[in-house]
Amino acid sequence: MCSISFLVLVSISFSTFLLSLNFMLNEYSVFLEWEVVSLNSSSIVMTFLFDWMSLLFMSFVLLISSLV
Repeated sequence: MCSISFLVLVSISFSTFLLSLNFMLNEYSVFLEWEVVSLNSSSIVMTFLFDWMSLLFMSFVLLISSLV
């Protein structure tokens, strides 16, 4: 079980690292907005930003998590 989680986290870490390199070379960023709740005329919106720096950070966090 431990080796499966290690492999999953390392593979996701490696893929986000490659994706961050791709975003950096192409100067690309993605804003993702998700409307969580909508009541009457008000809404709660969650916004995600994916750029090369956030993906690189996520890749290193996942790598460290896989090694723990």
